[in-house]
Amino acid sequence: MTGVHLTWPGRHAPLPPQNHALTPLLTLPGRPDVGTARLLAGQALAVLDRLLQEGAAGTIDLVYLDPPFGAGVSWPRRRDVQTATGRAAQNVVAYEDPADDLVDWLQHLDTVLARVHTLLSPRGSVYLHLDFRRAPHARLLLDERFGAANLRNEIVWAYGLGGSSKDRFGRKHDVIQFYAKDPRHAYFAAPLQKATSQRLKGQAKRATDVWQTPHAGADAPIEGAWPDSLIDLTLSNSDSQRTGYPTQKPLALLDRIVHASLPPGGVALDPMAGSGTLAVAAVRAGGRVILGDRSAVALDASRGRLVALGATLQLDNVDGALTVETLAQPAARRNGAQVQLLPLDMAGQGVDALSAWGVVDAHGRALAWWDGGAERTRGLVPLTLSLPAGEAQTLLAMDTAGQLWRGVVL
Repeated sequence: MTGVHLTWPGRHAPLPPQNHALTPLLTLPGRPDVGTARLLAGQALAVLDRLLQEGAAGTIDLVYLDPPFGAGVSWPRRRDVQTATGRAAQNVVAYEDPADDLVDWLQHLDTVLARVHTLLSPRGSVYLHLDFRRAPHARLLLDERFGAANLRNEIVWAYGLGGSSKDRFGRKHDVIQFYAKDPRHAYFAAPLQKATSQRLKGQAKRATDVWQTPHAGADAPIEGAWPDSLIDLTLSNSDSQRTGYPTQKPLALLDRIVHASLPPGGVALDPMAGSGTLAVAAVRAGGRVILGDRSAVALDASRGRLVALGATLQLDNVDGALTVETLAQPAARRNGAQVQLLPLDMAGQGVDALSAWGVVDAHGRALAWWDGGAERTRGLVPLTLSLPAGEAQTLLAMDTAGQLWRGVVL
């Protein structure tokens, strides 16, 4: 390919896709009016390779990538759980974002983009979300992989939150690179917003590539701010959307991407899912979505949000990335049409640590299921669930750190 080529010490061509083992873990039914979601527990490359292994090349219509920014931070998920004796605070490490691995980061992203290009359909697009640290490097990689002429927009997302400094301007924006695989066939439905000029006042106009977040405390809205408000304060700590996941993006941000670039009936993919906001936007629009993440905490947050929406959900394990521990003692007892949770020995955590539990059959299909959702405060864990007629198989439980536990139903 002609044009600028980004190089770094030891750069090599992406290795060919590898085969990866898949283990189905859980299938939850949903409402017919809500989209479907597949969660793949695994590293981003393993997830992408697995999809290629399954024959998904050329079938994905929208890819959103929100990789680590190189911030040099260990990110915790902060959450409260309601217990019989009161509320307890929890901090669990969600993921590490090192600052000193630029060479490895570039090689990994280059390989990810190669896989994404193969997976995208002719009408497909990719959105890569970064900040000032590594967006310039990524732009050149995208030019190499997709072609510089296929850049549709460099989107600036300006927001209200963020630190201030005495020796530089405040850093108040991220950058989202938007590329089409083939501009001749790419799907795009231009979002509309209210015009602000006196000449066009009251009319609709096409949105620009600057997406601004109004500040709730401002005397007047920022010029060009979305009429539907791209989440005041960029998801403040008091926002009702908050799951406690550290890098959660506003739903309005992903809604705009989904409505612009996911065709009706299309398939969206986020192999670095985090809190799962892309999936929420996609299933709300009635689409299909595939999520991947290596973090059990991220998968817990994503699953809880999707179940709360009523999405049909399938959780699969790639290369055993998500460990499933077997409880040494019986976990539940069936009593007629109910199953009762017994005291659990989960490394000393007990029932208060659960984020979800239920009974599944031999194929992982849920026969009865309770889910604590993904809100910052999880309610009390019920100790009994209703079961349909038939033989109960196995108890499957997930704790607030994303760990899976399997036990016997007596």
